[in-house]
Amino acid sequence: MNEQEKLMQKINSYQFSMWELHIFLDTHPNDCRAAQKLEEYRKITADLIEKYEAAYGPLHLTSTTSSRWDWVANPWPWEIDQGGDK
Repeated sequence: MNEQEKLMQKINSYQFSMWELHIFLDTHPNDCRAAQKLEEYRKITADLIEKYEAAYGPLHLTSTTSSRWDWVANPWPWEIDQGGDK
């Protein structure tokens, strides 16, 4: 797994955790620890996404880039080798 894939996996992990915390907070809205953890993960995720975009280009269509066409310069998801199957 290369550095780009490792960083993307880390971003996905934090985003998954954030979704789980959102669901938990739907049923436990007064849990301050969960709300603090959600905010902590939100900041970490934003930093990781910023790091990813600085190194590899925009991650989302709405990401701020120097050119609106920067996102097409990177490999498409199906062009990335996922474990050496290609």
